[in-house]
Amino acid sequence: DPSVREAIAAARTRGIVVLLVTGRILDELRRAAGDLHFVDGVIAENGAVMHFPDSGRTSALAPRVPDGFLAELRRRGIPFAAGQCLVDADANHAPQLLDVIRTLELPLVLIFNGARVMTAPQGVSKATGLRIALETLRLSARNTVAAGDAENDYELLRLAEVGVAVAWGSKALQASADIVLEGSGPAALADYVRTLAAT
Repeated sequence: DPSVREAIAAARTRGIVVLLVTGRILDELRRAAGDLHFVDGVIAENGAVMHFPDSGRTSALAPRVPDGFLAELRRRGIPFAAGQCLVDADANHAPQLLDVIRTLELPLVLIFNGARVMTAPQGVSKATGLRIALETLRLSARNTVAAGDAENDYELLRLAEVGVAVAWGSKALQASADIVLEGSGPAALADYVRTLAAT
């Protein structure tokens, strides 16, 4: 959203590092958000891929999606999108995905995100990816504010010194957050980022 981009730009001019932490596959994120130079770094695929737009450096932080898993999904006709380390599908296909994981005996887990479900390696979350990015940048989680809206944001909000859940997202996430951001969308988030940067 343009208002969020403007708020991020204002925060960055004050020396605040802004990282975009998302469940999206990096290529899909580029299609949705365009040029990623509006942030200092991206943690994509729910913590499995780290990307720094200025240098172009991209690192996988988890094992790649097994070819056998992808082949079996295709064989069963399950629609999906594959990243480097994550598979994204409609949440209604979760039982089928779980059956493939069990049948192939793979160390993969299902992570829900609203109407979507992601299949990822065990032990990988937005928090594990953010922790590595912060260490790379020599920053501390103690100086971090994180905002989220869905089930895949619990660990992210738990890692940050201040965890913010948006009022238009998961009620359960709101119950575990330090702050619930009132409002109804990107404009409210932009206002919060601007206020944070100003203080």
